[in-house]
Amino acid sequence: KERPHRVWKQWYQRRVRGNTSASNTNVNLPAIWFTIIATYSMWPLLQKDELEIMYIASMGVFLTLTCIVLRNQETSLHLLRGFLLSLFGCAVIHALEVFVEPPSRYPHLWPTLCSAYSSVHFGMFFCYYNYLQIQ
Repeated sequence: KERPHRVWKQWYQRRVRGNTSASNTNVNLPAIWFTIIATYSMWPLLQKDELEIMYIASMGVFLTLTCIVLRNQETSLHLLRGFLLSLFGCAVIHALEVFVEPPSRYPHLWPTLCSAYSSVHFGMFFCYYNYLQIQ
């Protein structure tokens, strides 16, 4: 008869650490991606509260750790390309906000674009995670 702590240890090794099988290799990247987009979606609120420096510092640290994690993990090339393209989109919107003045007719163009970009991502994450639950 197996002892309970061994059963929990085996469960932990399978579930939390993850297997290296093909079905389990891309589990971490969408979670990291969701975290980055969730933080990015708060950018207009963080600006209003004058927390831009903390946002930049924490995102820099998180992205550095993400690079370290992704180097040591097998990841689908299509998923990685989508992730990098998404990050590039966030960077472009940030750059537009810094370097391009919005038209006087639309003074809140950049926060609206940030929110719309984030909401499209949230819709895709909703579909993706529901698909994973159904499988």
